[in-house]
Amino acid sequence: MKPLVQKIRTVFGSMRTAHGERPRQGARRALRIGIVLLVLVAFGLLLRLTVMQPPSVSVATVQRGNVVDEVKGSGTVTADALANIASKITGRVEQVFVAEGDSVSKNQILATLDQDGLRHQVEVAQARLDAARINAEQRQREWTREKQLVASGSVGVEEAQQYRERNAVAQSAARVAAAELGKATYELSLAGIPSLSDGIVTQRWVVPGASVVAGQPMFTIADTHLIYVDTFVDQNVAGRIRKGEVATVILRGRERQPLPGHVLRIRPRADAATEETVVEVSFSIPADQFQLGQWANVYIRTGEAKDALVVSQMALMPMGNDLFVWVVGADHTLHRVRVTVLARSARSSMVAVVGDDLHAGDRVVLMPMGLRPGETIRPEPVKAAMGMGMGMGMAQ
Repeated sequence: MKPLVQKIRTVFGSMRTAHGERPRQGARRALRIGIVLLVLVAFGLLLRLTVMQPPSVSVATVQRGNVVDEVKGSGTVTADALANIASKITGRVEQVFVAEGDSVSKNQILATLDQDGLRHQVEVAQARLDAARINAEQRQREWTREKQLVASGSVGVEEAQQYRERNAVAQSAARVAAAELGKATYELSLAGIPSLSDGIVTQRWVVPGASVVAGQPMFTIADTHLIYVDTFVDQNVAGRIRKGEVATVILRGRERQPLPGHVLRIRPRADAATEETVVEVSFSIPADQFQLGQWANVYIRTGEAKDALVVSQMALMPMGNDLFVWVVGADHTLHRVRVTVLARSARSSMVAVVGDDLHAGDRVVLMPMGLRPGETIRPEPVKAAMGMGMGMGMAQ
């Protein structure tokens, strides 16, 4: 830099007006040369302050702490028991007593069908039964009298046999009429559509005046005593999950209201197309907040690394099948250390790792890009990057 300054002084000190030039033209020429030289000086200073200096990188300190290992998945909320309530007879809907979202109890009447025709059938069946019973009683009296006459010899056996057969037919007709009345009464009772369980009405398929046939769904009831999330988990991590493990459920739109849960079941079949396994994670929620099909994020706890080396996830650099961190030495030079992840969670920015040449207190580079082993850098500490995230605690 000094030779450049001396050159400027020499140019300005030895500057003369050329032979034949006017003094004003010589001054302009000197001014232009001076501007060019000042630009060169400024460029040289900028070059020294930037390109010629070591690059500035963000670094954070390796700590010791506890990190929870969690597997993340997502899925939809469902109930273990979903009942489609259907009519057992054909008819027209007369009244509907519930709406979607209403809580219902077992055997509660949800709707009724038109009962006029059913009541008429009951009345007709009752009249037939009354007539059949009167006829049966009359035939019974005749048969009783004939048996006495046969015993006294007043009538023949063949005549008495006819009375016996007439009585048997009348008694059978009375029983048939009673059965028909029972059927008509039963069909009348089917005009009331009851709930099969306690739960929430998630779907109402009919309105008053609609016609339904036997077996046609009218309502869908979700039993909220057991609800869970059908959680889709990557097969690469599904093998770490066990039944009964603790989980956290975060419903979509309620990110600040995590709900405790646990692994209820792991389905024995995986999806070959998506390479995912379905894990049923049960949890509890008030019935009036239940929404069938609501999306949720699920975090399943599979372990914990205690008193481990903890670094920011931003410090990890994948290379091939391995992970590395860049460690800053005392002389601000870099060297690369291969590490293995012991525990991590999608809810935390911190990762528990182990490395042969990594120690608590070491400084590691955050977001390492374009670095070389042995390179000298200017470390810029970033404290916020090493703040504790969810699922991490410092070792005592």
